[in-house]
Amino acid sequence: MRRDDAVHAPARVCPMRMAADWTPPYPAWSRTFPAGTTEVVVAWFGAQAAEDRAWAGTLHRALAGPSAPFRIDVGRFVDRAGVANTLTVAYWGGAAAHDAWRRESEFESWWASPQRLAGPHGYFREVLTLPIDRFETLFSSTDAAGVAAGGTAFGEPVREHAYWGGARDRIPASAYNPLVSPFGETLPAHGATSTRGRRLRVRVPENIAVIRSAQDWSACRDDERAMYRESVHPVLEEGMRFLRDHPLEVGCCDMRMVSELDTHGAATQRTYGLGYFLSLGHLERWAESHPTHLAIFDSFLKMVERFQGQLDLRLWHEVSVLPGAGQVFEYVNCHPQTGLLPWFASDAVG
Repeated sequence: MRRDDAVHAPARVCPMRMAADWTPPYPAWSRTFPAGTTEVVVAWFGAQAAEDRAWAGTLHRALAGPSAPFRIDVGRFVDRAGVANTLTVAYWGGAAAHDAWRRESEFESWWASPQRLAGPHGYFREVLTLPIDRFETLFSSTDAAGVAAGGTAFGEPVREHAYWGGARDRIPASAYNPLVSPFGETLPAHGATSTRGRRLRVRVPENIAVIRSAQDWSACRDDERAMYRESVHPVLEEGMRFLRDHPLEVGCCDMRMVSELDTHGAATQRTYGLGYFLSLGHLERWAESHPTHLAIFDSFLKMVERFQGQLDLRLWHEVSVLPGAGQVFEYVNCHPQTGLLPWFASDAVG
């Protein structure tokens, strides 16, 4: 995602992956940020185990306040321990907007209550403060979603896509920062062993890569929808399960395959994968060479070929690389396989 206002970034020292004469085979779009934006805040709120209507009601009221986020999506997923979770994502246009929400809403007092430490439910919040030079988006159409719902209008199609490494090229900081992990190539696996009855905040290392990659087949005609549901989506789900269940093999800290819900709690025709990788390089290597992603890519290309590129399927993603400072990954009464808990050291809160 590009910026509207001029930013004086250091000179490029890391080469682009895009060839000088590259012409994309099909169009895709990014979204600009409003002028003056320096960061965005993306918060993931999760409830674990049995359905918790009190949680849903509290969160709904809190997110509807005067400093409400500009975009909210609700979904559900099954985690690597086989536990069902509900997940709400909220977007703010910067740290000041999010801080105002924290001060004004009832959520902070609810979250800090000792009652959260008992009972069958686990809760987590992952609050990502993202400098926009560490962020990119890509859309197959000009229908805004996710963080792009708070941006300015789509511009012309971008060149930096449809080749391996395009996401890195679209992240401004990659021009002068290789964005590698301080842990090298291997997940450290020295996180928490017990979280029940405790609040733990993970010490997030530099350069964790985060991807939200979404699929929307609600506008597809019948034959396109049938092919997607029968031939593409099952392969996608298999790939997401692999990432979830084999973290050490590819350096994927966590993968959540989320089914989005409507305002009545019913499943929609929209899903997304939310993944945390040890680094952008780990995400890139899985995408470029792993059989599970190549199978996804091949199934999609067959669909493109059948419909001669005229698809109503909407695909989009947003990728960010986190600075170590300013991130809040907090887990309350959760099982020890939740989120980033298994991999990194954490501290008790309160």
